[in-house]
Amino acid sequence: MNERFEISLPFSDPVLIFALVMLIILLAPIIFRKLKIPGIVGLILSGTIAGPSILGLLERDFTIELLGTVGLLYLMFMAGLSIDLNRFEKLRNRSIGFGTLSFLLPAAGAIWIGTSFLDFTLATSFLAGSIVGSHTLLAYPIVERLGITKNTAVTMSMGGTLVTDSLSLGILAIVAGSAGGSQGAGYWLGFSTSIIIFLAAAVLILPRLGRWFFRNMEYQNNTDFVFMVAVLFVTSYLAELAGLASIIGAFIAGLLLNRLVPESSTLMSRIQFVGNALFIPFFLISVGMLVDVQVLASLNVWMMALIFTALVMAGKGLASYLISLGFSYTKEEGYVVYGLTIPQSAATLAVTLLAYDLGFFDQTTVNAVVIMILLTCLAGPWLVEKYGRVVAIQEDEKPFEASDAPQRILVPLANPETSDALMDIAFMVRDEKSDQPVFPLTVARDGKNVDSQVAGGEKMLSHAVIHAAAAEVPVRPMTRVDFNVAKGISRAVSERLISNVIIGWNGEVSARRRIFGTILDQLLQDIDEMVMVCKLEKPVNTFQRVIVAIPPFASLEMGFSGVIRSVKLLAEQSGGELLIVTSDARSAIVRERIEKVKPDLDIIYHKIDLWSDIPKWLENHNEENDLFVLVSAREGSLSWRPGLNRLPRVIAQRYSGLSFITVYPSEVEIKTQAENQSRTGEILYKEKIKVGLDGGSLQDDLSEILAVDGLLDKKNKEKLIRRLLKNSVDYAREMMSGAVLLESHTSHISNQMLYIGVDKKGIKIPQTSNQAHVIFILLSPKEMSTDEHLQALNTISKFIKPGENLDKIKQAKSSDEVYNLLVRS
Repeated sequence: MNERFEISLPFSDPVLIFALVMLIILLAPIIFRKLKIPGIVGLILSGTIAGPSILGLLERDFTIELLGTVGLLYLMFMAGLSIDLNRFEKLRNRSIGFGTLSFLLPAAGAIWIGTSFLDFTLATSFLAGSIVGSHTLLAYPIVERLGITKNTAVTMSMGGTLVTDSLSLGILAIVAGSAGGSQGAGYWLGFSTSIIIFLAAAVLILPRLGRWFFRNMEYQNNTDFVFMVAVLFVTSYLAELAGLASIIGAFIAGLLLNRLVPESSTLMSRIQFVGNALFIPFFLISVGMLVDVQVLASLNVWMMALIFTALVMAGKGLASYLISLGFSYTKEEGYVVYGLTIPQSAATLAVTLLAYDLGFFDQTTVNAVVIMILLTCLAGPWLVEKYGRVVAIQEDEKPFEASDAPQRILVPLANPETSDALMDIAFMVRDEKSDQPVFPLTVARDGKNVDSQVAGGEKMLSHAVIHAAAAEVPVRPMTRVDFNVAKGISRAVSERLISNVIIGWNGEVSARRRIFGTILDQLLQDIDEMVMVCKLEKPVNTFQRVIVAIPPFASLEMGFSGVIRSVKLLAEQSGGELLIVTSDARSAIVRERIEKVKPDLDIIYHKIDLWSDIPKWLENHNEENDLFVLVSAREGSLSWRPGLNRLPRVIAQRYSGLSFITVYPSEVEIKTQAENQSRTGEILYKEKIKVGLDGGSLQDDLSEILAVDGLLDKKNKEKLIRRLLKNSVDYAREMMSGAVLLESHTSHISNQMLYIGVDKKGIKIPQTSNQAHVIFILLSPKEMSTDEHLQALNTISKFIKPGENLDKIKQAKSSDEVYNLLVRS
């Protein structure tokens, strides 16, 4: 009986070994965080305590080595996946310069000290340089919590990580490749050839294989996660065959699959969960077991550890100071950059462990590196925590942009097959700093089978909640019962103060449907918030380009910044290029507005001569992995034109396999009602309204309208009419069916004026789909700014609602009647 319960040290029972390791993974971070020590350091120290050096509970046998290797490869894979390639592209030159400087300064010092004072060989000195030159973004969760990840200095530091880790692993690859073989010309030729073949094959095959898999394989039981892990280890093994270290293969696999795994996706959350909860802690514990406490008593170990630490602190500090000076960062931003680049962990441990296995490092060096990791991991997060708070305050004090308004995203769900894709779009356009949940919604049509509809909707919502939980995105599911589905959605929008509605469309068209269909068309009339109508034919993580088509005057809409913010976040998360297509005449204004909206991305601009050429442009430039985004407009808005209503149907019919989103900007007025009434009173006057036009030509009607107050003589009036007609020759004048707007700056007036004419019979105007009955003419003084002129245009666009007061205005018998109808609007 006693033999049955006899326990020998180190533990040999695999169940007991695994139980002890899991207890360490659970308790060590909790205990050490209470001691103000990062959890990663706690796991390393726990491995030392439980290992053969102190308690002897665990032995670094084949099982521990296997799990440690798996954790190391997984760590490097996650490092490749987590690098924000879009941010790196945006600050590419700055990140490369900083990363190179941050690597070379401490590395050069290590090479000099290693060869001159520590009796290292040249190869060992280079490995020591690669250790102190790299850095790990251990403090990234802190800047994420503080909401300063978009800060330019922080972004540059993240891009610099790619440079320092690549240089570190590159040196490791060269030294490791030459460790056991001849170093003649033939060896290096073969070594270089094998590396080139491996890299070329990886670059050509992995992204294409990933897109093919996600596009064609049916999702079932976490197959996407299994696929990623399989690619990780196959690529790592092939890297070994090519003469590289397996960790380099893991890092390359992460980089090449980076754009297929959006940061906020369910798959990324699953990868991070498994790594952070299991594989990486195993690796850290195995590293801690390398520490020999007896060796720690040696003065040589501490001397070497302090030398390594001083090289890191001095080299990274000098690089941070120089880069802050060169790019005018604040003192606090400089300290945050310093704190982010001090900690040594991922690449440091990888290089150290492999150098130890290859015989370049002895036990003394390994222990010195572990002490250095402990010291730098304590200093870095402390600096980021202290100075990051100041940077966060500085960011909050910057001028508020409309595009920074809080997001509250509603996702009406009706089809189980598309619900995941719609939720994924919501996760991607949701700002990572937002504290607002996503609101999935199902609406049951009231009737005799309402109970079964509610039950089906709840089942769909349950799946949406699970999908969101896997992506670590908060959700608040809702169910509504209504006789009218569109009314149920609009009621939810009002109740929850929704800012953005993401809804699906099957692409089906018929003669009875005006734009999308009864529900969607009615919803666009009922709500003023931004609506994204999605027809998704491919998984959202396979898009390589996001093409955004912007019609004339869309950039003048009050909700334009919100649209650009969403598409930029979408492009950033998908990792694809962002391409803006707009008319040549408006491109400069559009570009200026877009560049003001965060986040900052590299954008490709493409000009077309006429907006009507957009279908032809799409036919010539459409590619398989594109997501096409059409910025549309509701009828009655400033940028609306009849062709916008037809365009989604045209795209759905011509390009059945194209994924596209039609976005309707928000029309929610930012100003208060009192301010709106004040603005209306400034430009709307009864004496400038002409009722009972004779139904002649547009030029005749303009002449009658402008003569209503007698302010302009005949010559100036004719000159102004010519200018009004010329200004509108390149775009449709319709605000909506039956109403047109013409505008101009002129030197003949000193105050802004709005003239209105009502033609009961209606007149036919070129480039309009229907006869015009209401004509608006906005005149602004020559010296008035463009912003004030556009503000008046937006005010006018709200005077008339299609289907509401337009018919009453057409039938009005006096200017007083028209005035009262417009004021009440």
